[in-house]
Order: sequence, then C-alpha cells, then structure tokens
Amino acid sequence: MNKINIVLFVLTVLSALAVVTVQDRSRESFIALEKEHRRALDLEEEFRRLQWQQAQLANHARIKEAAARQQLQPPTVQNTHMIRTHHE
Repeated sequence: MNKINIVLFVLTVLSALAVVTVQDRSRESFIALEKEHRRALDLEEEFRRLQWQQAQLANHARIKEAAARQQLQPPTVQNTHMIRTHHE
C-alpha cells in the first residue's frame, strides 16, 4: 500500500506540473494573440489614414492647383509624339 501512495503522489505532482505548464503556455498565447490583435487594429487605422490621404492627393482641384503653381500646361498636339510598336 505504501508503494501505491508514493506512485500516486508522484503522478499527482507530475499532473500538477503539467497543468501549470499548460496554463502558462495558454497565458503566453493569449498575450501574443492580444498583441497581434492590437497590431492589426493599428494597421487598419493606418490603412484608413493612407486611403484618406490618397483620396486627398487625388482630388482633381488639388491636382489643378499644384499644376498651376508649377506652371504646368497640358500637352498639345505639337508636343505629342505617337510611337508605333511592332507586335509579332
């Protein structure tokens, strides 16, 4: 009977250690998941900001204003050259 108690005690201790290890890994995984979730939210926010910025930069009035400021003129027929490519 004494040997059975020792074996059961050892198994209980090993089981307890296994539970602690699994809980620790679970906690670490949860922390990593939360960190990646926050990173995903940050990336989504940055993506929305970049989309807004792109829309602002693509605004036709803003483009015309920048072209006028730089004294850019649309190309004329005399400035346009057609290049033919040979397709096989």
